[in-house]
Amino acid sequence: MSGPRHCLSFRGGPNWAAVAVILNEVDEVLVIRRVKRSGDPWSGHAALPGGKWKPGETLIATAIREAEEEVGIRLGLGNLVGILGPKSPRNAPHIKVLPVVFRTGKVDPTINRGEVEEAVWVSLDTLKRSHVSGGRPHYKVGNMVVWGLTYRILRSLLACLEGAR
Repeated sequence: MSGPRHCLSFRGGPNWAAVAVILNEVDEVLVIRRVKRSGDPWSGHAALPGGKWKPGETLIATAIREAEEEVGIRLGLGNLVGILGPKSPRNAPHIKVLPVVFRTGKVDPTINRGEVEEAVWVSLDTLKRSHVSGGRPHYKVGNMVVWGLTYRILRSLLACLEGAR
């Protein structure tokens, strides 16, 4: 008998990152705007709290660490809802990003101004209503445009939640 062709390991590695997809009890997801930095290809973009994997941690631990570092939200395995399939930024296909989905109460984020410009709770219904499919697909959320990798992760989240109903 042969083993599985594709097996997801949560151990991570040098080209791995994880993001925390944080849902609250009123079906809102936390979206951040990254600070502007020269040399950062995602500078100033809408994103989800997350970052690079560090040796010795799992990708779930990476998402938990980054959520606390970037928005001051303490998560644990008790908040874990599930894992979405890994994705890669189109401009960096060698990087793999694991979206880890958590559920928490409606907490006020404490923004790390060195990494995050703003953080907003966005209702899942608002995402559905704000979807723009022409040109470059995106969501329009307040003064933020959510596109690229974050857009694709949120589309996967919505599809997963719709399938569960």
